[in-house]
Amino acid sequence: MKRVFKKSLCVMATLLMMSGLFSNTKNVLADNPDVYTDKNALMSLLQYMPDGYYDYVAPQKAINDTYWADLEEGSVLGRIISLIHLSYPKSIVEYQDTKHYGVFPRYVLKPGETAIKLSDQYYNLHVDNRLYNPSTGITDDPGAIKIKYLYFYRLGYLLGEDADIEGSTYLNSGMKSTDPVPNRENPFGFKESEVLSQDEINDPKKLTVYGDISEKESTNSKEVKVHKVGDELKLDFSINAAWFKRYMMGDALQMTRGDLSDDKIKEIFDKSEGMVDSQIVYTLDIPEEVDLRSPSASLTGIDDFDLKTEVKEESGKKKLVLTLRLKEDKQAKKDLWKNIVEKIRKVDTSNIKVSISGLYVNSNAKPDINVSLRGTVGGYFEWMRTDYDEEYRKNPLMSGSLLEEEKHPNRTYLSFVARQSDDGRDDGAPKDKPNLISYTFKLEDKKTNPPVNPKKPSDPKTPDSPKKPETGRIDGKDRIDTAINISKKNYDKAKSVIVVRHDLFPDSMTASVLAKLKDAPILLNPTDRLDSRVVDEIKRLGAEEVIIVGGQNSVSEKVREELKAYDSDKNVERIAGADRYGTSEMVAKRVVGITGKKNTGVVASGQVFPDALSVGTFASRDGYPILLVKKDSVPSQIQNAIKDLDINKTYIAGGTNTISKSTEAKLPGVLERMAGNTRYETSVAIAKSKFGASKEAYIASGEEFADALVISPVSGKYNRPTLLVSTKAANNGPVRSYVKDSNISKLTAIGGQRYVPSSIIDSLIN
Repeated sequence: MKRVFKKSLCVMATLLMMSGLFSNTKNVLADNPDVYTDKNALMSLLQYMPDGYYDYVAPQKAINDTYWADLEEGSVLGRIISLIHLSYPKSIVEYQDTKHYGVFPRYVLKPGETAIKLSDQYYNLHVDNRLYNPSTGITDDPGAIKIKYLYFYRLGYLLGEDADIEGSTYLNSGMKSTDPVPNRENPFGFKESEVLSQDEINDPKKLTVYGDISEKESTNSKEVKVHKVGDELKLDFSINAAWFKRYMMGDALQMTRGDLSDDKIKEIFDKSEGMVDSQIVYTLDIPEEVDLRSPSASLTGIDDFDLKTEVKEESGKKKLVLTLRLKEDKQAKKDLWKNIVEKIRKVDTSNIKVSISGLYVNSNAKPDINVSLRGTVGGYFEWMRTDYDEEYRKNPLMSGSLLEEEKHPNRTYLSFVARQSDDGRDDGAPKDKPNLISYTFKLEDKKTNPPVNPKKPSDPKTPDSPKKPETGRIDGKDRIDTAINISKKNYDKAKSVIVVRHDLFPDSMTASVLAKLKDAPILLNPTDRLDSRVVDEIKRLGAEEVIIVGGQNSVSEKVREELKAYDSDKNVERIAGADRYGTSEMVAKRVVGITGKKNTGVVASGQVFPDALSVGTFASRDGYPILLVKKDSVPSQIQNAIKDLDINKTYIAGGTNTISKSTEAKLPGVLERMAGNTRYETSVAIAKSKFGASKEAYIASGEEFADALVISPVSGKYNRPTLLVSTKAANNGPVRSYVKDSNISKLTAIGGQRYVPSSIIDSLIN
């Protein structure tokens, strides 16, 4: 038994030069090993032992122990230097192919099977004989994710151990390990939040993909649901792999770190090339209590992936297999690495979700017996880039010790399997299997589970009257205070906050979608001063990122400078254009950069605010950008957004009085116009079309913009419509009818008595 350790490439190279040969390693790299060691095993076979040490185990043991995933055996081909004869002017080098054994996610392409075919089939070609293929979720060992990097800290933002290297410029200039990487060594311009955090560097076990299965659009995935025979199970299967992007960004940053010359850094930044490939596979084990009837699935959260649905039968059991694969025209597409980095920066991997339908409860289900659908997720992200090693090649002693290509390929296959998230774990899940991803339900027992609200015998002379909706209110002494109270009620913590102008609507109308995607509250603030209440709320939330939506006329540069004190990287992002339409364009591009969801946009008037606010709930829920247009024209900025985001389908909010027929004709692929004769009717039309099943709703002023704006990301999050009301009861007839006809059980007013009087609430429910 021994501890696994890593050898320094530099040390090994020095030893090679001193000894003149690399000893033959064929005996420890047999093609069919009986014993797995650090010489012939991948990191996915690394396990902790009962005595606190860790060692490599046989593939079958790793498969059996990883109950939360479907795994299978596999190997990776590498190449090492088996013999070196050092002579001037050129050494003679003999290479040897090696196999390294491990386990991989089942149904997923293995190394050498992917679209990246350059450099033959070899991985991580170094003079070091150790081949690393990182994995996460299979083993608890933190080294499993550190891969080939001898200096893992370089995937973070701080200098780390580089500051302690004898003779380094950092040490000579008095820099500390906690200092940030100098700007000249960060030509990509990474923020601290864009690379691995220090917590993740110190404990790579935090780099785990988490999954969860819930009832479609449910806000409580822990609850054991009750169903009847014949019910369709509509499920959302999601994963959170937010760190993937930071890992790759850190990989890019470490290329230019380490006391390199300016010319070397420029060469790496300007000339390095690369390519990517990826695949994610979701599976559901189908129990005998569930039937499959033409199952289907849809994908949200990322773009540029194709989704394939299959039903497999294994050992008499059915398994639903959903495969996401990077589109063929994106696979292994060669480009400058800096361009690839910019594309990856725009991707959000925090909520990749497949929505599944076609599963039905059958008569095999028995009352009070939990039925569980086991889920698994596995996948890989692979990238290859070229590092320039010209100075290394110029050393006559090392001539021939590298591959003969002009560029030295650096290839990484990062595999993962997901574990159940703590906040979504089923109440009915087995306590001894905390990593198991599952959805649990039970059959309704009519004998022991009578209706929650049984009807009392009615008096035939007195007709039954429907139950009135429960009412509530979130308000404050002013609109700034109302926004803060909405934040307090709906966000215990928030990584990001959105700040917009408190008294004018143009720049802020499209902020709701971004706020929902970031799970961030919208806070209102005056133009020229930072309100102390806003500061207190940012502190309470523990926010690390502040984003301003709107130009300097909306939120001044002075306020932005003050907000930097509450942003982790001291660089408050401002999303703004020359006018409201330019801001709409910029926000739309930012939204699509997060979701990866091109092709679809929601169009509303930029000249009047109500329709944009009413539809903000739908756009927020589905992650569609809001594009502002004029009544009789599509501004050039919006035309640019439509072109750049490949938008070919649009929804229109509002009637022809706000967006004319001629403007509609200029919009691509109009799917639906949600409209009424008034702003109040339009809000009802949107609610009927997109929130028909919701039994809760918010009501906000249709005469002032602020309250409806700040509630939009919340209403989108909880799938509740926002209905606009007037202070004149006569205008609210459509809203009153909707509340009654839709059997709304709860109405929550947003804003104070001035904008939504209690008398108006009473008129809606009586």
